[in-house]
Amino acid sequence: MSHPLSQIPHNAAVMVDVNVFVYALTPQSNLHYPCRELLERGAYGEVTLYTTVSVVADVLHRAMVLEVLAQKQVQRSADAVALLKQQPDIVAGLTRYRTILRDLRQARIDILALTYRDLHASRVYREHHGLLVNDSLIVAVMQRERMSFLATNDSDFERVPHIVAYMPNL
Repeated sequence: MSHPLSQIPHNAAVMVDVNVFVYALTPQSNLHYPCRELLERGAYGEVTLYTTVSVVADVLHRAMVLEVLAQKQVQRSADAVALLKQQPDIVAGLTRYRTILRDLRQARIDILALTYRDLHASRVYREHHGLLVNDSLIVAVMQRERMSFLATNDSDFERVPHIVAYMPNL
């Protein structure tokens, strides 16, 4: 069972999934405000926020795609990726993704490394709970770090018994 992001307890340690960051970066999204509010709570020290290096890489990638979409050069994400691959000079001109690491640091988000052991441990979450690779890695790192709270908009995590999912859409 999921809970609203706003109900994350004070002083909680929370893993943050990629979609929460993407909504926080997208003011036109109806999920922008609750996601941005969570990051602000982290910046103010009300909660302790964590994510993984693979999530941050995904956020950077999506920020590039969103910037191309915002420029109205293409209308679909797949077309934005194709355009960036065909015209790498466009990548050099993108700006939004460049500040994300600084923004994460200002929000006091701790970026956790992935290890071979995490890759190995994540297998059980794919086999027993049907998670895809990136989601299973998040759960493996949460297990390693003894965390149970996850900020996400992905209901797949509800299949993992020890995860307490907090979602912006509730």
